[in-house]
Amino acid sequence: MVMSFPARRDMLKMLGGTAVGSFAARVEGVSAHRGPTPLPLDSLAVLASGLNTPEGIAGDRDGTIYVSNQDSTCLVIRRGGTQRHSGPAMAANGIAPDGRGGIITAVFGLLHGGPGPLLRLDLATDAVTVLAESAEGRTLRASNFPVLSRDGGIYCSHSTWANPGNIGTSDAAGFVYRVDQTGAVNVVARGIRGANGCCFDAGERHLYVAQTAAGNILRFRRTASGFGPAEIYATGFGRVVEDEGIAAIRARIAAGDRDFGYPDGIAFDQRGNLWVTLPFANKVVAVTPRRQVTIVVSDPDGRIMDMPTNIAWGGAGLRDLLVVSRRNGNVLRMRSPVPGLPLMHQRHGG
Repeated sequence: MVMSFPARRDMLKMLGGTAVGSFAARVEGVSAHRGPTPLPLDSLAVLASGLNTPEGIAGDRDGTIYVSNQDSTCLVIRRGGTQRHSGPAMAANGIAPDGRGGIITAVFGLLHGGPGPLLRLDLATDAVTVLAESAEGRTLRASNFPVLSRDGGIYCSHSTWANPGNIGTSDAAGFVYRVDQTGAVNVVARGIRGANGCCFDAGERHLYVAQTAAGNILRFRRTASGFGPAEIYATGFGRVVEDEGIAAIRARIAAGDRDFGYPDGIAFDQRGNLWVTLPFANKVVAVTPRRQVTIVVSDPDGRIMDMPTNIAWGGAGLRDLLVVSRRNGNVLRMRSPVPGLPLMHQRHGG
């Protein structure tokens, strides 16, 4: 007997709700136990190429894409493919649209011998406003990635104070600072080795930070007074070596070795999977709610995706998975098996 989908769902309900959930997840292309299903490399479409060291990426529901790069503050790519550079070149790193026509931009000045403040770029005028230039009396040098929260605050990771080429740094000098609506700057999490990508979960109960040098993801529980101590949320992405520098990593890559586990960008989907870019492994992986790591897409030869640094969702239903590929200057898009978790600028809309 051939059953229709509703009939089969009714039968599964009689057998137990877990079976229904598992079946529905497989229909969506996502296993409730194993996370997003692997995607073929040819599912990646190149939307832009040849960009000058792109790093951060964000998307809107209308299909607009924002990419930080070294030729401007932000490259805006419209759904039809038109491109426009906005703002001056300033070592822009992670970016976050604020939903009011602005792009919150973290400046990683340490790579270029300058300061590393947090800025707001007005896309209509190209004007830049400084949001934070120091924390605890010290000039910021390596602001890395910002994320906006419902409480009106902007949270931004700060990777290190010195030697940014030491990818596996043993110096836990990284931290996360918050800029509130009055402009006050406060450090909310510290003691992080190479603080990198950061995000909140669906209920903003935890702040997650990629601790790149240690090869893991930390999370900090929100409390009535701030955030609790660091907890290792996910690990097992690949090999990391304490105080391994970029030159040593590139030598290994040249020899054909890409088993690296240094996480960079992170973002949640709507099923609670935490997606992670592994730039030196040329992989995008997902950490399931059960904290299992599954590979979503991999390009070991760097044919299309070479050094993926950040990911984001955009487009209708937040089904466009966006990846920025730093080494070859590509902006990539693929159909995501599960929609992304809406960020502050994406809270409204279909």
